[in-house]
Amino acid sequence: MMRLLLLLNFAAVAAPDLHAADELSQTAYAAGRQGDRAIRSFNYRHVELLPSRHEAQFRQVRDFYMRLRPNDLLRGFRLKDRDWAPGKDLGGAYSERPLSFGQWLAGFARIYRVTGDVAVRDRAVYLMREWAKTIGEDGSYGYEHGQGEHYDYDKFVGGLVDMYEYAGCDDALGYLDKITTWAEANLDRSNEYALPKEWYTLSENLYRAYELTGEQRYDDFAKVWEYSDFWDVLATRGDVFAELKHAKQHPSYHAYSHVNSLSSAAMAYSANGEQRYLDAIVNGYDFLKDTQLFATGGFGPEESFIVPNGLPETLVGIRRGEANVDVRFHFETSCGSWAGFKLARYLMEFTGDAHYGDWIERLVYNGVGAMLPMNDYGMIMYGSSYNTYGAQKSLSTVWFCCQGSLPQTVADYHNLIYFHDDDSLYVNLFLPSAVEWQRPVGRVRVVQETRFPEDHVVRLRIETDTANEFGVKIRVPLWASDGVGVAINEQTQDVETVPGAWAELKREWSPGDVVTLTFDITPRAEPLPGYVSPVAVMCGPVVMVQATARDTEDALPADSGLRYPADYLEVGADVRINRARNLHTNQELRPFYDVNAGEFYLMYFNREGRKRIALTGVQFAGDWRTEGAARRSEERGASFSAKFNGTAVTWEGRRFDDGGIAAVAIDGEDFGEVDQYAYAGVHVGRMDQREVPFRWSATDLAPGEHTIEVTVIGRSNPGSSGTAINVSGLSAFP
Repeated sequence: MMRLLLLLNFAAVAAPDLHAADELSQTAYAAGRQGDRAIRSFNYRHVELLPSRHEAQFRQVRDFYMRLRPNDLLRGFRLKDRDWAPGKDLGGAYSERPLSFGQWLAGFARIYRVTGDVAVRDRAVYLMREWAKTIGEDGSYGYEHGQGEHYDYDKFVGGLVDMYEYAGCDDALGYLDKITTWAEANLDRSNEYALPKEWYTLSENLYRAYELTGEQRYDDFAKVWEYSDFWDVLATRGDVFAELKHAKQHPSYHAYSHVNSLSSAAMAYSANGEQRYLDAIVNGYDFLKDTQLFATGGFGPEESFIVPNGLPETLVGIRRGEANVDVRFHFETSCGSWAGFKLARYLMEFTGDAHYGDWIERLVYNGVGAMLPMNDYGMIMYGSSYNTYGAQKSLSTVWFCCQGSLPQTVADYHNLIYFHDDDSLYVNLFLPSAVEWQRPVGRVRVVQETRFPEDHVVRLRIETDTANEFGVKIRVPLWASDGVGVAINEQTQDVETVPGAWAELKREWSPGDVVTLTFDITPRAEPLPGYVSPVAVMCGPVVMVQATARDTEDALPADSGLRYPADYLEVGADVRINRARNLHTNQELRPFYDVNAGEFYLMYFNREGRKRIALTGVQFAGDWRTEGAARRSEERGASFSAKFNGTAVTWEGRRFDDGGIAAVAIDGEDFGEVDQYAYAGVHVGRMDQREVPFRWSATDLAPGEHTIEVTVIGRSNPGSSGTAINVSGLSAFP
C-alpha cells in the first residue's frame, strides 16, 4: 500500500514552471559573467539526434535510467529518520553514500531539455522533491545527519543547478541554499594538494550557480575551492609532476578529477575574466594532448596521469620499483569522456578555435560512444583497455561514479555538434542530426545526413523560411591532412580547408541548398605522442582494432566500409592496406566501437622492422660510466654517437632528478636540445612511477644511413640537481 501511495504521489507531481528556464536560455549567463564566449553551444536546445548509433545509445541510456524505480534511488535518504523505507538497495557504492544522485538529476534535466519528454522531467522533479524532504534542519543532504563529502556536494550542486536551468524548477534554488549552508559550515577546507577527495572540482558548478542567480555567496564559496597551485603550474607551463612534492598523502594525480578540475578553472574564467584561468585550461589541454592522450582520446591508465615518456610502458605492464602489474584499464570511459567533453567545449566557446573539437570527436567514437550497454544489475563498462597483448570489453563495478556520469555524457552529444555566433553556424561533429537557429530575418534549419564515419560523405541540407545570408563554418579535422572536399548543390567550391581550422561558407542561402563534404578516411598510423612505436590504426577519427571476423556466414574477414582483412595491414612509417597479401587468418580490422562484450581485440601494433642498437654499437667520447644497463656522464662536452639505417630513430634511457640537457644532431643537422630531468617521486597504489623512462625520437628522415650524435651540454633546468645524461640503447626503424 505504501508503494502504491508513493507511486500515486509521483504521478501527481505538479509540472514546474518552465518560464524561468526559457528566460535563462535567452539571457544565458546572468550576473557576474566576465569571460566572453567567442562562440556558443545551443545549450541543449534546438538540436535533435537523427537515427544513428549515437541516437540509439542515447535512447537506450534514457530508457534504462527511466526504468530505475524511484523508491530504490530514494531509499537511503528515507532511512535517515526511519527504520523502514520502500524499495531495495541498489548495491555498490550507492548503497553507502549518494554519490550519483545529483548526477541523475542533472542527467534527467538535460535529457528533458533536449527531448521535451515531460515524463523525464516529472521523474526528475519527483526525485528532487522527495529527496528534499529528507534534508536535515542543518542542511545535511546525505543518508545520515551530518554526512556530506566534497564529491557528493559537488554532484548535488550540479544537479540542482541543472534542474533550475534546464527543467525550470525554481524550488531547486531553495534546496541549493539549504545544502550550501551545511557545506559552508562543515566541508573540510584544508584543500590538500592532489588528494583525490575531489575538493578541486567544486568551483565549476558553484560558479554556474553564481552566474545564473547573481548570489554573491556562490561566487565566494567557489573561490574557496579554486585549485590555484595546480592551475598556476599549468598557466605558466611549469613542471606538473614536480609540484607533487607538495602532496602530503597522495603523490600522484587522479586523472579524471584533475581533468575535471580544469572545468572549474574554465568557469572561474567565465565568472571573473582573469587571463590566468584561460591560460590554465589552454595549457592544460596542451599538456594532455602532448603527454597523456591515447589515439582514442582516452587518458589515465589505472586512473593516473603518467610520467613523461611512460605511456608506451602502460600498454605492456608496469615493471619497475614496487610495480609489477598489468594495467587493468587505460581510460575511465564515461567519466573521462564527460570531463573531456566539458573542457573541450569550454575551450571552443572561449577561443573559437576549431582544433579542440578533434578531442570531442575521438571521444564520441572511441570513448563513451564505444561503451557496452549497462546490464540490469547496474554493471557498467567502467574502463577501456588498450594493451598490446590484447584486451576485451567487459562490465564491472556496480553503481559507482560512472553510472552517475553516463546519462550526462550521452545527453551532451546534443550540445557538441553545433555552435553559433551572431553571424555563423559552426558544424563541429559529423553526426546525423538537425539544428534550428533563429536568425533576425527568420528561422534556419540545417539537417545533417550522413553515415560518417562508415561512409566518407556528409550532406548538410539547408532549410530556411526565406533567402537568408549567414555563414556556415565547418571544422576541418586535424586528421584531414589533405583537406576536405566541399560542394554546394553539386558545384565544387574553392574553399580553404586547413586542418584544425574552420572552413567558411558565407552566402545567401536558399531553401533546399545542399552542402556536400567529402573526407579521406584512408587508414593511417598514429603513434603515442612523440613516439615511433607502437601505433594505432586510424580511419578518420576512428580507432581500428584487430578482432575475429563475424560479419559473414563463413566468418571471412570483410573488405568494405571500415572493415579490412587484418592480413592486409602493413605497419611501417605509415600503415597501408595491401590487398596483394594472402589471407592467413580470419582476423579483420574494424572500429573499436564495433567490438562486443567478450570479443578479443588488439588496438596498438608494433611498427615493423625495428632494429635495436645495443651499447656495444655506440661510440662514446669523454667520461662515461656504466650504471646498470646504461651509460651515464655529467662531463660537459662528452658525447655518444651511432650509425643507423632507416627513417626514424629512438634514443632510450631513464629520466632522473639530476638529469641534464643534451644537444642532438643527426648527420650534422641540429635537432635541438633534450632534457632528461624528471621528478622521481610519483607513486600511488599499484602505480609506482618513481623510475621514469626516457624516450626521444626523430621521424620522417630520408631513407638510408644516418649518424646521430648526442652531446652533454653541462647545464639543466632549474628543477634538476645535476647535469647527467644517460643512454641505454637506440632503435632504428625503416
